Amino acid sequence: MDPTVEKLIEEWLAENDCEELPGKGQPLNLDEYFRWPEDLRIGYSLLKNSGYFPEEVQQLREIARLEHELRTCSDATSKTHLERELRETQVQLSLRLEQSRRQRKR
Repeated sequence: MDPTVEKLIEEWLAENDCEELPGKGQPLNLDEYFRWPEDLRIGYSLLKNSGYFPEEVQQLREIARLEHELRTCSDATSKTHLERELRETQVQLSLRLEQSRRQRKR
């Protein structure tokens, strides 16, 4: 590591000694990190650490939320609206996944 970067990290740690960092005191799990191709690791790590989720993950979460709402919904009008919204989100996800598959084949 660059000595300047190390110095900056040490200074930051000295100034923020009492701050709780996520995973503090736990060993690092680098298995997922090394599963990615070498040229993409840093980029994916930065995105993940900044809280970014791919559109596909967001759509999967939305589908799960809609399915849960459908199970608990008792109003027929609301249920119809939720079913339509669920189908639309599922179609959008399917189209996005198909587009990704085609791009990988190129």
